[in-house]
Amino acid sequence: MNEDDARGRELMAAAGAALEPEEAGLLKLLHRFTRERLGAAEQDRRRIAELLGGGAAAERIGSELHGFLREAWEALDGLGREVNLCMHALFPEAGLYPPTEMTRQCTFYVVRKKLRAHGVTAEHPVTRLLWGETRAEPAEGYQRLSFLYNLSLFLPLELAEGGRLPGDNDVPDAARGSVKARGVPSCPAGEGLAGIIEWLRGFAADCYGRLSSTLTEDPPRR
Repeated sequence: MNEDDARGRELMAAAGAALEPEEAGLLKLLHRFTRERLGAAEQDRRRIAELLGGGAAAERIGSELHGFLREAWEALDGLGREVNLCMHALFPEAGLYPPTEMTRQCTFYVVRKKLRAHGVTAEHPVTRLLWGETRAEPAEGYQRLSFLYNLSLFLPLELAEGGRLPGDNDVPDAARGSVKARGVPSCPAGEGLAGIIEWLRGFAADCYGRLSSTLTEDPPRR
């Protein structure tokens, strides 16, 4: 069992004891969505590795890479909605989305911003993790995921020479003005995609651990 799976089970147990039944039930569904997206991203990564090993056409690999990035980013947004539900129960004054009113606008970025902006949650361990890993001192896996995902929103993805994931220097000249430089270097595709999955799983495990501890040690005041 992966650490993120184990920590996720701990969170479900803590939520079952601390949250209202409706909230705990919704959290289970949100958690399942996140796990399914992570699993799908891992399947895409393995398929890309097979295609690379078999010398598949660049266009075919680019299409699979597009799918991998979508699944990985949806997993990150799914994690954000899990954080939103738990932190709303703990800090309803922080301006997060009420669980019954969560919409597609409830993304990882929005949840991170709201937690950071409110005095009662700005220095909470969960907020410090989200802000540190993805903003203040962003992890390499997150930086690569963010760069490639944003690139994939409007450009076709192609591997650089030698089966490498594109970096800043590989953005077509015609599109450079539309892409924010992030200092992301090119790297072997297999290595880069594995790094993204490894970061996602580790980040999720840390989030679940901090949420579990908070729900257990300082449960919502009803």
